[in-house]
Amino acid sequence: ESCVDGYNGTIFAYGQTGSGKTFTMLGPPDESDAFTHRLRGIIPRTFDYLFSLVSREQQKHGDLVNFLLKCSFLEIYNEHVYDLLDNTSAVLYL
Repeated sequence: ESCVDGYNGTIFAYGQTGSGKTFTMLGPPDESDAFTHRLRGIIPRTFDYLFSLVSREQQKHGDLVNFLLKCSFLEIYNEHVYDLLDNTSAVLYL
Protein backbone atom coordinates (compact mmCIF):
# COMPACT_ATOMS: atom_id res chain seq x y z
CA GLU A 1 0.00 0.00 0.00
CA SER A 2 2.96 2.32 0.44
CA CYS A 3 3.42 2.30 -3.35
CA VAL A 4 0.14 4.22 -3.66
CA ASP A 5 1.59 6.78 -1.21
CA GLY A 6 4.59 7.36 -3.50
CA TYR A 7 7.14 4.92 -2.13
CA ASN A 8 9.09 2.50 -4.31
CA GLY A 9 8.52 -1.21 -3.88
CA THR A 10 10.73 -4.19 -4.69
CA ILE A 11 10.15 -7.91 -4.89
CA PHE A 12 13.39 -9.85 -4.84
CA ALA A 13 13.56 -13.61 -5.46
CA TYR A 14 16.83 -15.33 -4.65
CA GLY A 15 17.77 -18.99 -4.72
CA GLN A 16 19.28 -21.93 -6.52
CA THR A 17 18.41 -22.83 -10.08
CA GLY A 18 15.25 -24.94 -10.07
CA SER A 19 14.12 -23.88 -6.60
CA GLY A 20 10.81 -22.38 -7.79
CA LYS A 21 11.54 -18.65 -8.08
CA THR A 22 9.84 -18.29 -11.47
CA PHE A 23 6.79 -20.28 -10.38
CA THR A 24 6.52 -18.22 -7.19
CA MET A 25 6.78 -14.96 -9.11
CA LEU A 26 4.60 -15.81 -12.14
CA GLY A 27 2.54 -18.90 -11.35
CA PRO A 28 1.91 -21.87 -13.65
CA PRO A 29 3.54 -21.48 -17.08
CA ASP A 30 0.72 -23.15 -19.02
CA GLU A 31 -2.13 -20.93 -17.94
CA SER A 32 -3.39 -18.45 -20.54
CA ASP A 33 -4.94 -16.20 -17.90
CA ALA A 34 -2.38 -15.90 -15.13
CA PHE A 35 -4.41 -13.15 -13.43
CA THR A 36 -7.33 -15.40 -12.47
CA HIS A 37 -5.68 -18.76 -11.92
CA ARG A 38 -5.84 -19.90 -8.28
CA LEU A 39 -2.08 -20.61 -8.30
CA ARG A 40 -1.14 -17.26 -9.82
CA GLY A 41 2.17 -15.89 -8.66
CA ILE A 42 3.25 -12.86 -6.68
CA ILE A 43 3.50 -10.58 -9.74
CA PRO A 44 -0.10 -11.05 -11.00
CA ARG A 45 -1.42 -10.85 -7.43
CA THR A 46 0.56 -7.66 -6.79
CA PHE A 47 -0.63 -6.03 -10.03
CA ASP A 48 -4.22 -6.94 -9.24
CA TYR A 49 -3.97 -5.50 -5.73
CA LEU A 50 -2.06 -2.39 -6.77
CA PHE A 51 -4.51 -1.51 -9.54
CA SER A 52 -7.43 -2.05 -7.15
CA LEU A 53 -5.82 0.44 -4.74
CA VAL A 54 -5.32 2.95 -7.55
CA SER A 55 -8.94 2.51 -8.63
CA ARG A 56 -10.13 3.02 -5.05
CA GLU A 57 -8.09 6.23 -4.71
CA GLN A 58 -9.37 7.55 -8.04
CA GLN A 59 -12.96 6.88 -6.97
CA LYS A 60 -12.35 8.75 -3.71
CA HIS A 61 -10.50 11.73 -5.16
CA GLY A 62 -11.48 11.85 -8.83
CA ASP A 63 -9.18 13.91 -11.04
CA LEU A 64 -7.37 15.40 -8.03
CA VAL A 65 -4.87 12.54 -7.98
CA ASN A 66 -2.67 11.10 -10.71
CA PHE A 67 -0.73 7.88 -10.65
CA LEU A 68 2.34 6.82 -12.60
CA LEU A 69 3.18 3.14 -12.27
CA LYS A 70 6.49 1.80 -13.55
CA CYS A 71 7.69 -1.77 -13.54
CA SER A 72 10.99 -3.52 -14.24
CA PHE A 73 11.74 -7.23 -14.52
CA LEU A 74 15.43 -7.97 -14.16
CA GLU A 75 17.33 -11.23 -13.93
CA ILE A 76 20.81 -11.42 -12.47
CA TYR A 77 22.62 -14.60 -13.44
CA ASN A 78 26.38 -15.22 -13.22
CA GLU A 79 26.94 -11.51 -12.60
CA HIS A 80 25.06 -10.56 -15.80
CA VAL A 81 21.92 -8.43 -15.66
CA TYR A 82 19.12 -9.16 -18.14
CA ASP A 83 16.11 -6.91 -18.76
CA LEU A 84 13.29 -9.44 -19.13
CA LEU A 85 10.93 -6.88 -20.68
CA ASP A 86 13.31 -5.83 -23.46
CA ASN A 87 14.76 -8.62 -25.61
CA THR A 88 16.92 -6.14 -27.51
CA SER A 89 18.72 -4.73 -24.48
CA ALA A 90 22.40 -5.43 -24.07
CA VAL A 91 23.61 -7.59 -21.22
CA LEU A 92 24.83 -5.49 -18.33
CA TYR A 93 27.71 -6.65 -16.16
CA LEU A 94 27.98 -6.22 -12.40
